[in-house]
Amino acid sequence: MKAKPFFYFASQRALGSRVHEYFHEFLRLERARPQDFRQFQERRLESILEHAAVAVPFYRERVAERRPALRDFPILTKADVRASFSDLMTEELRLEYTGAKRKAAYSWIAVKTGGSTGVPTTVIHDREYRDRGRAGRLYSRSLCGFPLGTPYFRLWGSMQEINQARTSWKDRAQAYLADEIWLNAFRMEERDILRHISTINSTAPEHMMAYVDAAVELARFAQDRHMNMKPLRGIMSCAGTLTPSARTALQDAFQAQIHNQYGSRDCGGIACECDQGGLHVYGNNLILEVVDDRGDPAPADRSGRLLVTLLGNRLFPLIRYEIGDVGVMDNRDCECGRPFPLLARVEGRTIEFLRSTKGGYVSPVYIRHLIGVVHNPGVVRRFQLVQRSATEFTLKLELEMGASPEGYLETVKLLERDLKAVLGTDAQLHVLKVAEIRSSASGKFLYTINEYQVGNENSVHSHSA
Repeated sequence: MKAKPFFYFASQRALGSRVHEYFHEFLRLERARPQDFRQFQERRLESILEHAAVAVPFYRERVAERRPALRDFPILTKADVRASFSDLMTEELRLEYTGAKRKAAYSWIAVKTGGSTGVPTTVIHDREYRDRGRAGRLYSRSLCGFPLGTPYFRLWGSMQEINQARTSWKDRAQAYLADEIWLNAFRMEERDILRHISTINSTAPEHMMAYVDAAVELARFAQDRHMNMKPLRGIMSCAGTLTPSARTALQDAFQAQIHNQYGSRDCGGIACECDQGGLHVYGNNLILEVVDDRGDPAPADRSGRLLVTLLGNRLFPLIRYEIGDVGVMDNRDCECGRPFPLLARVEGRTIEFLRSTKGGYVSPVYIRHLIGVVHNPGVVRRFQLVQRSATEFTLKLELEMGASPEGYLETVKLLERDLKAVLGTDAQLHVLKVAEIRSSASGKFLYTINEYQVGNENSVHSHSA
């Protein structure tokens, strides 16, 4: 078990990576006193703010202070990134990006978001932040009980397999050293799910990292057919919202402890849940803020827009970057004793928040609970509520096998009543029974989508996700 971590880190060092240093930074800081952790974080924050205000044109034009504080910086939206992409680069990066200066073999990479609204956003991760991202992923495995050297299943999206492209020897070697057994979350037809279940039941790993919706689909498939599943010790839930019903479905099927992991392509790993249930924010890599519609700090127990400041990524600083999610911070200390800040929960994407006909917010958490729990006596398998205009909504329902016509009609009646209570009595709600509701191309599933808000320039709060 110890040999593979040694060779994994050795192979990374050979590439020019310092992932081993940043991973051990996590291990050192998790034992630090809270005041020492805060001082470490404050030093890193001060350094990146001063650097950005001087070396990056976008911030140099907007921040006048010589020793700026975080609040001196404007909120950076994804639209800002797309409009001012080159101005967010340092001169060194701009020369390399345009080809005027040669780029090192192991250097920065361009990272494109999934584009939930159809408009992807590209950011740059420099070499340091690439390594810090890898270190964060390794540390997440440690929090979830399967540190490097422990075999695990990886139920993840692989376009390479779908396109029948050959995996490079480097990728195969890294997967071997990381002890990964891949299960393709983009191949989830019946024969694929049966093959995934067979692999899980017949091979040794007792842990899994998974797209949450793919894992739930697999779990429900097995339970619907009364198939025996090998118990797992732990599952890291990624790339989607871990709802209470999804957590329960995974626990019932795999008898495992479920760990919520939160991150994004543009910011990397952000937080992960320990065995005591604390969702720890990786405060050595980033600062997380929760703000209201005006951009002011939200109270500790209130949900708000999440802003991320990367404590690094000096070639392309992302400061007070609006990631497109809504969440709530937690001011308590975790029972595990780690000094990392806590995130109470992530409620969903800003695109998932609906508006009532009177303009008020309707949380996706409420919608998921109402349809998935309160009014779901074994009738609804999957659902999606889409806002088309200020007053028009479409509710797609994918039914459970064997759902009766009477049960369906009664469920629709109750849903129409209770949804209009929050959407507005004048809401036009169209209910459609569909054979299948597909996940997005990135593998994420959105239970609620606000198409009207994203396309409405006059909306109070409209941001690309």
